[in-house]
Amino acid sequence: MFRSVLFIPCANAKAMAKAATLPCDALIFDLEDAVGNDERDGALTRLAETLASDFTAKTVLVRIHPQYLGAIHKTLAGLRIDGLVIPKVNGPEDIRGVAHVWPNIPLWAMIETARGVVHVREIADTGVKGLIAGPNDLRKDLRTRPMADRRDILHALTQIVLHARAQDLIVLDGVYNAFQDEAGFKAECEQGRSLGFDGKTLIHPAQIAPCEAAFSPSPEDIAWAKAVVGAFDGSTAGVVSVNGEMVERLHLEQAQRILGVSFSPRG
Repeated sequence: MFRSVLFIPCANAKAMAKAATLPCDALIFDLEDAVGNDERDGALTRLAETLASDFTAKTVLVRIHPQYLGAIHKTLAGLRIDGLVIPKVNGPEDIRGVAHVWPNIPLWAMIETARGVVHVREIADTGVKGLIAGPNDLRKDLRTRPMADRRDILHALTQIVLHARAQDLIVLDGVYNAFQDEAGFKAECEQGRSLGFDGKTLIHPAQIAPCEAAFSPSPEDIAWAKAVVGAFDGSTAGVVSVNGEMVERLHLEQAQRILGVSFSPRG
């Protein structure tokens, strides 16, 4: 599951020390935007020490800085890493460049530029494990003004989801900066879930619980799914009636998917 995926700035010793205790589905240790140029060596060393310790987490990802890929590979190779996050992917060549230096590791592409959105189809077809939306950089590159319900970048977000689904990839929504705005964060999580995202990247531990609630099936979702599965159990019919609704076998697949991820129902 990738409902809640928290960025951990590797230059922040306090955040690094706390990382293993956080209950999110995945961590992204950040060696890119969250690290200043004069902090890079220390941040990389701190990450290597963290990963070499008795570190436990569900999934460990590392957002690299492509300019320092060689040094990152040399320092982290052989340590427990479940994937690399490549920022500001503009096209397939950015994926191939990392894969050439660091083969046989799952890659995630961040789509956060106009060129990235234009080439998202080809990027999704490179064998990456997932796509991650980067709304802050998207707004900067597109020169938009933030609008309600993210209407200024909605087309870009839907393109990211569309091409991720076409290749059966995991797709994550971008961060919400105002971490103290609980209502706004909840609304954006619900919007992201409705758009088809699997989960959301986060910038603060306080966002983990509401994020997982939004991206987990509700009690109503689970009840519907159980009813659909039960109605089709032992039946060869293509269509059945469930609570006054005509349900097809495509709905059975949806119901099975819901029950397959119903580990932490919201509500």
